[in-house]
Amino acid sequence: MDAFQFPRCQAIPGVDRASLAIDGREVVGYEYAPGGSRPFFYPMLGPSGRMLTRMGHPNPVGHDHHKSAWFGHQFVDGINFWGEPQGKDVQVRHRRVLWYEDRADWAAFAAELEWYAEGKVRLSHLLIAAVEPIGEGYALDLQSQFTSPDGRPVELGKTKFGFLGVRVAKTISEQFGGGTLTSSEGATGEDAIFGTRNRWVDYSGPVAPEVVEGICYLDHPDNPRHPSHWHVRRDGWMEAAFCLPEPHGVAVHHPLDLRYRLLIHPGPADRSALDAQWERFALTSAYLFEERAAGGFPGIRRGYEPNSVPGSS
Repeated sequence: MDAFQFPRCQAIPGVDRASLAIDGREVVGYEYAPGGSRPFFYPMLGPSGRMLTRMGHPNPVGHDHHKSAWFGHQFVDGINFWGEPQGKDVQVRHRRVLWYEDRADWAAFAAELEWYAEGKVRLSHLLIAAVEPIGEGYALDLQSQFTSPDGRPVELGKTKFGFLGVRVAKTISEQFGGGTLTSSEGATGEDAIFGTRNRWVDYSGPVAPEVVEGICYLDHPDNPRHPSHWHVRRDGWMEAAFCLPEPHGVAVHHPLDLRYRLLIHPGPADRSALDAQWERFALTSAYLFEERAAGGFPGIRRGYEPNSVPGSS
């Protein structure tokens, strides 16, 4: 029997939450307590251990849906799954975690979510969330497959809101802190980036005195409509706006697969380094959840070894 090797990366179940850890330290939490409007990822910690994201807008009134990093869409068959209007029975429900995978080089969990409104499930969502150490930071991969729950067509309407929103810490924002938005095409700031197409967008800024860290949000080239249009704000917000140019349909034989990476890094945005990391991400295969894998148990796997990809560490 092979000697046990303690995994460097772990996906750990908790009470109404899951934890993604590297070297025994949680770097990302996944919160899914019953009764909430949606699950979300919080905290998201930088290399220094400081918070990189925020629960809520600096102006909290009307921004309850800003939950660090979260999934939503403004028009799913005309129903608003982005905001959180009072008195509406609209939720993105966490149904269950299917599997937790611990590895030497990465850790992941697979979860089932249901987009529920007005008495029925409107959209089914298989989510795989994975962390991988990269240099002094790490990557959080958020891979989604959206399918029709009952075979009927589902329309995702034209909007700048959806699918994956990221609200950075107040000190990282351009308006309230000392941060900078940077795009893969060399633009900086909200006015230059909003609505443009980019392979990645970065938000970096101070997280403590003399400490700068950031989140680079990467769009995988296998995603439809790549490179994505972007919705960014100087107040501390960024999102690959999948339906900004036009609507999109989901049907029984037409699922929507989206792969995004949030690259957590020390220091300000370095375009050449971030370009190299996007090239690395572009070469990766998708994560796969298997209901029956080795030993008859479920499992999560991916189609490449990290050391074979440029820029790996």
